[in-house]
Amino acid sequence: MGPTADESLHSVLVTLAMFVIFGGGIALLVGRMQRQRAGFDIAPAATFAFAVRVLAAGLISLTPIAQSLRGGDEVGFLREAKLIAATGPGSGEWTHAFLHELHVFAFAVQNYLFDSPELALRVTQVGIAVIGLVMLAAAVYELAGPRASVMAMWLLALEPAGIFFSSLMHKEANMMLAIGFVGYGGTMVWKKQETRYLLPVVVGCLIAVATRPYAGWFLIAAAAAIVLHAGLRAENRAAVRALGLVSVVILFAAVAAPTVLNASTDENLKKLQNSQEANASDSSNLKLEQVDFSTRAAIVRNLPKRSFDVLFRPFPWQLGNISQGLGLLGTAAAYLILFFLIRLGIQRRGEIMARAGPLVYLGLFLLVAYSLSAGNAGTSFRYRVQIMAVLICVIAALWEPVLRRQPAEEATPVHPRLEPVGA
Repeated sequence: MGPTADESLHSVLVTLAMFVIFGGGIALLVGRMQRQRAGFDIAPAATFAFAVRVLAAGLISLTPIAQSLRGGDEVGFLREAKLIAATGPGSGEWTHAFLHELHVFAFAVQNYLFDSPELALRVTQVGIAVIGLVMLAAAVYELAGPRASVMAMWLLALEPAGIFFSSLMHKEANMMLAIGFVGYGGTMVWKKQETRYLLPVVVGCLIAVATRPYAGWFLIAAAAAIVLHAGLRAENRAAVRALGLVSVVILFAAVAAPTVLNASTDENLKKLQNSQEANASDSSNLKLEQVDFSTRAAIVRNLPKRSFDVLFRPFPWQLGNISQGLGLLGTAAAYLILFFLIRLGIQRRGEIMARAGPLVYLGLFLLVAYSLSAGNAGTSFRYRVQIMAVLICVIAALWEPVLRRQPAEEATPVHPRLEPVGA
């Protein structure tokens, strides 16, 4: 039996409400940033990014292969969210979700307040993800100027895997938002050396820890590296405020170190190794070869191999069905991004960190986090979207040529002004 007229009207109204709320929120965010940054003209690209992702979500939902394309995790998350929404606000279920499963908490809030239909939930996820992209584009602006930021926003808007995964009812939108906050806040600290910009960094780290804890702790490590490097840059060493940045790093380390050490205990390393062995023994065509993560030394030795897997797999010839085949476009885009990254890295060698340091740290630590946790090539494909978003921003920051003096300034000689005779 299909939905009644009242149910259909409710679904349309809630979906439109989410579209207006998040579309308007993105427009307000971009407008505010644009007023503070001359030439930060990313509004067309941000609007396109939001609209095309919502459109793609709706079109995919109309296909008979929608569920197989999106995987089975969504069903479990939505079931859990409905159970939480059925309890009273403030219950232990709500608190646990807020602290440990923030994505489920978001679904539960919408179910509780609006009884949101599927498409409305996807519009919300798209809005959250695009806000993260806008924050990354703002970081590029601070590092390389307005043209680079516009280029970054358009590339982020058009990246095919990002278009698909932004509307997934999963952890990906929250993680993109977290990455955007950490990237923007870290870049502002890098450029301005002011501790007030640590607020977006902290917010991003908390979102990540509450959504995907292991990635969240690596984001904290990336933030610490950015802040430490910012405080020790040559032009800032004499500044008193740089000492404040270093003290903040010490605080970050004091909070993160116990968790990092606990994550690498023999017990947790054994769990990590057991997960690797289980994933390597399945019959999936996307399984990854087993690597040894049983000791800290083994992790250091084998991490490069798994990092290569995360960046390059699944290979085009490994795609075994239509669901995987549709991911070929995302794989091709990732290869293109890596090609330009390597090319620009060679051309800009010696100035990479100066031009894109915060984003480089962010990308490296994300790569390590997802290399340690990738269970198979399908999972790593989903993780890779976030890494590619950061790498797109690195490319945009490196692409913009070094600012030169205006030709008129170079061509016009400067002569002393001649005073009239007898003056």
